[in-house]
Amino acid sequence: MKTWNELDGNTLFNRVFTKPIKISTIKLFQITIDNNRPNITFEFDIPEIPDSAPEKWIKMGFNTCRIGLSCNGVKELLLKNIPTRESLTIKIEKIDEYFLIRAENENSLLEFKTKYPLLCGPSVYMSTHE
Repeated sequence: MKTWNELDGNTLFNRVFTKPIKISTIKLFQITIDNNRPNITFEFDIPEIPDSAPEKWIKMGFNTCRIGLSCNGVKELLLKNIPTRESLTIKIEKIDEYFLIRAENENSLLEFKTKYPLLCGPSVYMSTHE
């Protein structure tokens, strides 16, 4: 999978981004693990900002875009050193009936397989961190 636009749940995302947005780097904000379903939801900032944002977003003066993934049917979870402010390189690859999601940098790793990755968001805000 090459772009965020390809994931299920992309309706709003495709309205505010007029071009395909490459899956590349993220800054992790939050990870939630629900072992009852099993589900992992994680939110993160991407380097791109919407080029066709609604007027109310434009009035906010945003400079950061946050999206997330809600992943059901999770298995084979690996988590090493939860990153705080470092960027992660993320890749999503379809393997048989699962998607392999891998986000990593030299210090941290989040990797798992999921049957159902669903794109959440986007939302925008004004960040004071670059």
